Amino acid sequence: MNKRFSFLKMPGLRVLVFLSVLLVGCSETEEPEITSGPVKLINAVDPDPHSFSNPHQFSLTHLSLDLSVDFETKVLQGAVDVTVRRNDTTARNLVLDTRGLDVDAIRLMAKVGDTPLEYRFADEDPVLGRALSIEIPVTAGREFKVSISYRTSPGASGLQWLAPSQTAGKQHPFLFTQSQAIHARSWIPLQDTPGVRVTYDARIRTPVALRAVMSADNKPDAPLDGDFQFEMPQPIPSYLIALAVGDLAFQSMGELTGVYAEPELLEAAAVEFADTEAMLRITEGLYGEYRWGRYDLLVLPPSFPFGGMENPRLSFVTPTIIAGDKSLVSLIAHELAHSWSGNLVSNATWRDLWLNEGFTTYVTSRIMEEVFGQERALMEDALNVQSLHGDLRSLREDDQILAIDLTGRDPDDVFSEIPYVKGQLFLLYLEEQFGRE
Repeated sequence: MNKRFSFLKMPGLRVLVFLSVLLVGCSETEEPEITSGPVKLINAVDPDPHSFSNPHQFSLTHLSLDLSVDFETKVLQGAVDVTVRRNDTTARNLVLDTRGLDVDAIRLMAKVGDTPLEYRFADEDPVLGRALSIEIPVTAGREFKVSISYRTSPGASGLQWLAPSQTAGKQHPFLFTQSQAIHARSWIPLQDTPGVRVTYDARIRTPVALRAVMSADNKPDAPLDGDFQFEMPQPIPSYLIALAVGDLAFQSMGELTGVYAEPELLEAAAVEFADTEAMLRITEGLYGEYRWGRYDLLVLPPSFPFGGMENPRLSFVTPTIIAGDKSLVSLIAHELAHSWSGNLVSNATWRDLWLNEGFTTYVTSRIMEEVFGQERALMEDALNVQSLHGDLRSLREDDQILAIDLTGRDPDDVFSEIPYVKGQLFLLYLEEQFGRE
């Protein structure tokens, strides 16, 4: 996700800025007491406090979605078949995350026929939703498939339903998802934690004349017949599963890059983002091969609540960055950078978001320097450091550190300039100490 953060890169200024951030972080408190004692570290085997799921016992490896899009009722309805690996031979209950989902039936899938499974919902948590516990028989084996028939609620937090009047063309409705941080559970029952990665395929049924696109292998020439199919062969965390449906057209920008947008915005978007292919090639030179096949952009209606979202193969971006002079394309660099930092290597829980966004903003700054020069990068970085100082003055002290304790809190609380800018400054400090290479 991008809030257009990047940082000072001029040699000699890096350490100064880093120290100034440390000073501002303490400027409005008494001199801190120096204490010693054990430090709590989160590692990959610790449970995610924002997920009910039990991947140490059962882990999802693949999802097969079959969903119909109903704009009148603002509901997705259909089924998901989940491929499950049993990690603990004594485990009997598969626990998934849900929020506002109505489940009609759950079945164990087998060659000899499907078997109905017993399931139950736990009490609802106002932040986390409801745990869905499914009884798995011993006879299911070490790897098996479970089919869940369900429908979403009209108020699903991860689904944004737009009326025609809210779009650029004013003729057709529009749907887009926003799964980060824990909103995927509002439209798919799954293990909604960044510590679990799955591959997926999908069949999305839409009104005729509208196009569906996903964070998968999109086909821009697919007929508008209301039936779209997708494959995502690389494993991704739940927050990167994405869907959009609307009046969308496509224009290529290079061998590996292109843009989807409403027809009214398509030409301007393609001109504005024409440097995307060059950015991709430059980043390959810095950090290695691009591993996701294509890198396309989807320009969403203005109601999209973020600058951008790094859904693999298809970053979602706001039309407000189409300025006509490429002055805001650092957002594109940021979402592209996620293809290396974040989408390939990331945090296991939301406590350590800086491992995703701090590294990504560092890579963003490197891309901007290579494409537009150091002066352009420095100008943007200086403004963003000022924004960080503002957050440091307003955030409580325990939210000013990189690894933020979010236990009992909404993980959306982690999104501030701290993981982005302070994370970037920490990496610049290391670069200053040990050299860029």
